[in-house]
Amino acid sequence: MERKRFFVILVLMIVATALIWLLIDQGIAEDPLATCWAMCKPGSRVTVRMEPNKRSMETGYLECGDSFQTDGESVDGWIRCYGAGEGGWVYSGYVVTEQPQMVMERYICCAVKQVACRKWMAGPQIEGKPWLKHGQNVTVFCMADGWAVTSRGYIKSEWLEADPE
Repeated sequence: MERKRFFVILVLMIVATALIWLLIDQGIAEDPLATCWAMCKPGSRVTVRMEPNKRSMETGYLECGDSFQTDGESVDGWIRCYGAGEGGWVYSGYVVTEQPQMVMERYICCAVKQVACRKWMAGPQIEGKPWLKHGQNVTVFCMADGWAVTSRGYIKSEWLEADPE
């Protein structure tokens, strides 16, 4: 009887130790949250939604340059967002991994021919005036991650040079 009792206690101790190690391991294995920023025109906002789709209920907003935390989870172009409103999901076309620099200056298009003006970073072209031609001026509001938010839309910053005038 004493032997059985010893064996049960030993098994319980092994199970408890394994459980503790499992909990510790999960805590260490969790990825830390990363900081990201919203990038949009000044005065506009990026919507935080409950689910990763544009029809989902709004839970908060981010203004240009506002930061939030993410665990990197992504679904159909939407990124998990913590620390903005009630948290939720933000569309990745408005998210950068470096803090946007507010510029508010005139730039010139230095592309050989023309450059597409987009609705969001790497998004579709804007209808109507979708191109910025070589030598044309544009106001740049902010820049980050190789993109510029301009008065004409989102443009890769490599196609822009500061206007010397």
